[in-house]
Amino acid sequence: MKNGRIKFILIFIGALFYFFANFQRIAIPGAVFDVLQHELKVSAPFITAFGAIFMYVYACSQLVNGVLVDRYGGLRVMMAGGVVLALGCLLFPVTSNLALMYFSRALVGLGGSMFYLSLIRELKECFSDKNFGIAISVMLCIGYSGGIAANAPFVFAMNYLSWREILFILAGVVVAALLIFVLLSAKIKFPEINKNVKLRTLPFRLVLHKKHNRNLFSFACCNFGISYAIQAILGKKFLEDFCLMSSSKAAMVLSGMAVIAAVFNIVNAAFCKMCHNHRVIFLKNASVITFVSLLLICIFLIFNIRTNAVAVIFCILAANASLTSLLVPVLHLTNRKMVSGTAVSIMNFGFFMMVGILGTAAGFLLNIFAPQKLGNVLVYSNKSYLLVFGLFFIISVFEMYKAMKLSNKY
Repeated sequence: MKNGRIKFILIFIGALFYFFANFQRIAIPGAVFDVLQHELKVSAPFITAFGAIFMYVYACSQLVNGVLVDRYGGLRVMMAGGVVLALGCLLFPVTSNLALMYFSRALVGLGGSMFYLSLIRELKECFSDKNFGIAISVMLCIGYSGGIAANAPFVFAMNYLSWREILFILAGVVVAALLIFVLLSAKIKFPEINKNVKLRTLPFRLVLHKKHNRNLFSFACCNFGISYAIQAILGKKFLEDFCLMSSSKAAMVLSGMAVIAAVFNIVNAAFCKMCHNHRVIFLKNASVITFVSLLLICIFLIFNIRTNAVAVIFCILAANASLTSLLVPVLHLTNRKMVSGTAVSIMNFGFFMMVGILGTAAGFLLNIFAPQKLGNVLVYSNKSYLLVFGLFFIISVFEMYKAMKLSNKY
């Protein structure tokens, strides 16, 4: 088998790893919030911590992964990520010890963080500039499919198998993919380690010194954090408790959010191009949409309006947060080439750190008012959810303030 063909297979396996990383990121605790709470007999903060720990580790890893990829190459980093991801995926479904389950989530977050930049690096070497964008879009499509599978298909599969059995089977697939990756890697020559690449603080200081960058990061992290916290941690449970949706219907809504998030990265970029690439105007409009959406949800909670319109609002928020195709070009245009990659890594760090913070906060806020027990399920009251979405609303005000400070001239 030729080296080129082997490398394509390795990249495809890397994309599968990225799929499973996205699946884990969305499925736990979002799709199984009630099941975990019933089995482990713990309150909301302990359940939302499963998502928050993943996000914290995933976020912090973004700051060093670029250096690792530049120093060791994408294939080496993907192999290391595959090992750590496999260990985390295997450990989580076979234990009920909270400390071990949290540790497994940290492993999955660490391993899952190693694929995005590695895949981009390897695709850049394999494809010409003409086909590079198409290659990235295919890779992202495979990865985002993990988020789609993590809700409705996962919940549907639980009609036939327990969540532990499903996750253990998927962990077995990850292990099998890792073994194939290792065996095929032995047949090709890895690039030399670039020892000149080291982690330095100067690029970070240069990026954060710029006021426009700080405003953009503040806006983008709030916008993404709110939407993704709903999608990955809180949304399904809220639809079940407040909108009285069945588990399967709520899961369908959350899978729909994942589809919309994937599609609208392309749609938003296309619309922006039609409007002569006035990207900052789009970002300002997005902040207003977030503000209005959360205001409506708070009104529904205050007046106990249990409407399926909440599901529509969730989908709007998913579309509205799919701005990477606009944010990355703005960062490249407003920063020197030598630090533009660092700027993107800082933004990615902020994205997932904000999701982790909001997930942690949501768990504690839900627990302020005692939930009602219906059978094996704990149902949280409007007052509990109003605390959570009230926090999100306050953050949306800050988001809008920062968006309005962005300059149209760059």
